[in-house]
Amino acid sequence: MLSLDMYKSASVKVFSGIVDRNMDNFRPLKAHLEGAGIQILLKTWVCMIFFTTTLVYIATLASILVLHLLFDFSFFLFMYLVTLIPILLASIAFFIFYIYPIQKAKSIQNEIDNNLPFALAHMNAIASSGIPPEHMFDMLTDFEEYGHISNNAKMIVRNIKTFGMSSTRAIDAVASKTPSQSFKQILTGISATIEKGGNLVDYINDMSEKALFEYSIKREKYLKTLSTYADIYTALLVAAPLMMLAILGVMGIIGGEILGLGINDLVLIITWLVLPSLNASFLAFIHMTYPGI
Repeated sequence: MLSLDMYKSASVKVFSGIVDRNMDNFRPLKAHLEGAGIQILLKTWVCMIFFTTTLVYIATLASILVLHLLFDFSFFLFMYLVTLIPILLASIAFFIFYIYPIQKAKSIQNEIDNNLPFALAHMNAIASSGIPPEHMFDMLTDFEEYGHISNNAKMIVRNIKTFGMSSTRAIDAVASKTPSQSFKQILTGISATIEKGGNLVDYINDMSEKALFEYSIKREKYLKTLSTYADIYTALLVAAPLMMLAILGVMGIIGGEILGLGINDLVLIITWLVLPSLNASFLAFIHMTYPGI
């Protein structure tokens, strides 16, 4: 069975030279790979993108040739399939590999930003008791409901206990890799406050109040946006189809065709194909724009 290490090795061996010459075009991916927690070097990931794209192209081309031998496609259909389908599927594979770390880092960022106000309130309560900052992060690791914030706290504790870093260095190391700018700002602020001997309790309390306020504003804004989406949905996917079907019902009595289709056929297409597709697309849009609050 082909392991990930073997796949990475084969990718680097085949495309190392090409990637080295074009590395500057993929440099922005590095921050996304770190933010997504993907433990793969940028060069290796880019080599895997090219390797996978090439494999998909070859596999698709071979599949079309086999199907042609089995079903004897016409010349024009065969040329169409050979020219378009391999390039299309290879492009999709390239796009998926390229966009995956970006989307994963974005998902982690949204989760951190949504949990941050509550984690900060917890941190504020812990810091108010006067315990050292490293113990504050250590206690935060027990609360899995904070998601990647708890994971980052575990990394800070690991840096201190296992790697022997100071509190400020451990916090800065994690802050440099988090995809959330808000969390990065808070971590660097905590580090600077510790290093300069400032009042950590006051700092975390101020950040907690600010985060809760921004969270409430964000939630209110999304609810207003959702209300607008509901109006659009009612107009385009409830009222308009009802009016269209009513008109088609009247036209069905009169008779005739539209774009070569009978009225009954058109009603069936709208009812069983167009409307379900539009509703599914609308639900997908709502899911994609949902901030998770």
